[in-house]
Amino acid sequence: MNKKIEISVQFFLFSFLIYYALTVGNSWDQYFNMMRGSERLKYLFSFGSYESHYINHENEKFYPGLYDTLVMFITKIFPKKYEDQVWNLSNSLSSLLCIFGLYNLTKLLFNKYVGKIVFILCFLNPIFFGHMAINPKDTTVALAVIWSTYLILKYLQIQNIKKTTKYVLLLGLTIGLGTGVRTPFLVNLLPIFIFIFIDILFMQKIINKNFSSKKFFVDIFLVIIISYFLTIIAWPHVHVNIFLEPFRLAFEQIKNVFGIPWILFNGSFYETNNLPYYYILLNLFYKSPEYIFLSYIIFFFIIMFNKDFFNLNFKNFNIKIFLIVFIILSPTLYFIIIPHPVYDGLRLFLFIIPFFNIIPGIAIYYLFKNLNFNYSKILLSITFLLFLYFLYFFIKLTPYQYVYLNKFIGNYSESHKKFENDYWAVSSKELVKKISYAKNIFSQDDKVGIIFCGAPLGMVKEDLDQIKNLNYENIDLFNYETYDYVFMTNRSIGNSKDEKSIHNVKTCFDKFVGDDLFSVKRNGLILSTFRKRID
Repeated sequence: MNKKIEISVQFFLFSFLIYYALTVGNSWDQYFNMMRGSERLKYLFSFGSYESHYINHENEKFYPGLYDTLVMFITKIFPKKYEDQVWNLSNSLSSLLCIFGLYNLTKLLFNKYVGKIVFILCFLNPIFFGHMAINPKDTTVALAVIWSTYLILKYLQIQNIKKTTKYVLLLGLTIGLGTGVRTPFLVNLLPIFIFIFIDILFMQKIINKNFSSKKFFVDIFLVIIISYFLTIIAWPHVHVNIFLEPFRLAFEQIKNVFGIPWILFNGSFYETNNLPYYYILLNLFYKSPEYIFLSYIIFFFIIMFNKDFFNLNFKNFNIKIFLIVFIILSPTLYFIIIPHPVYDGLRLFLFIIPFFNIIPGIAIYYLFKNLNFNYSKILLSITFLLFLYFLYFFIKLTPYQYVYLNKFIGNYSESHKKFENDYWAVSSKELVKKISYAKNIFSQDDKVGIIFCGAPLGMVKEDLDQIKNLNYENIDLFNYETYDYVFMTNRSIGNSKDEKSIHNVKTCFDKFVGDDLFSVKRNGLILSTFRKRID
């Protein structure tokens, strides 16, 4: 790729990312993440003497809080009025480092040209991009998985040939970052752990001839020490006994899983602990661009009819593809073996998205390398046209790319009947702005009752309180006799806080009927709305 073109593409991508980070609203969890980081920071600076109600909140004990604490430290450097923007930009930087890690991993496995293609594909993947600024946990987990995979493979290749101290240290820091976000993080690395031990014991395709098992176990011990220290450093609840408490809390969390009880998935309601095994695969099907699917089809046809190209250009190609597919499918395998609660689309599986883009990147690379054949020209042209179509749709969704659904969904404007689209209520900020522009809707003398459904009041209270003539009270979502308006997204909800029957579950849109006074829409799909009650 021409250097000037590369620089231009990078400038466009990074500029677009910054714009997105500065314009997107807060996510559902942002307040809690920022509060966690702030409280843990105070605790560390007090050398463990600081106590607060928030730190001692029941579920806080399950969060090591490392990333939140680090980002809050950065955020505190800037004026408070820029707190949200700095937070989003910091999350974007973390996500960007993940994609750079993907480039390095793909370059290591294949070559730098494939790496550059995959970099662009992952950057513009709507699932991943839509979370880059607003998601401090799952993008960081993805970063840790990608860099851990790269560092492990690099270490195996150069051990006893070059110095590995740097890779051992970085691997410890990377795994520590992952477990410092979520203690079950290591489960995400099981495929690479299984792969390297099979390679060491049987295949010996990745490790070099001078590989030393003794040095390997010594280095593993160092990685454990470094990562364990990072995991517990910002976790006040384990400091009473740093050797036992982390494990006790980890097992307690497995027994006491919390989160939302139901979701709308493909037009039906499901309990989050009883989802179909194809949950991840179907999400990938509907939420991946059309040109990605075409690239997968092209790849499989090439494998069938011109496999020699890959074997000649990439050493141990079959083994590397197996590893990538194994990582992509591993969460589905966990689903089948140990069913567990899942919600919010692919958010909890964001780490597979970078790997999911590698095979399409290889297919596109193949087409570029074989442009002397007419079929390559035709297929590349079709892929590029589909990419341009997707890019137009992608940009129109700004800054809510994570609500993307492809053409296979049918009528996009009706897709709120199949999935919970704006599940983190990110569009609430824009909805409040639309309400604030309204004239002659509210009167200061009349207090109105507002129900918040799928969009908690805490996210928008500060902005709502600034709206002229809006005198309101928050009406309980499950205990109300009357109300005037509903501020909502299409989250799933029961009839009460203790709802047991899935037959009583509806989306907020269906539960509260009325006239939509103000709505946030993208490509005809309502993401959030302010609805007036009709008697």
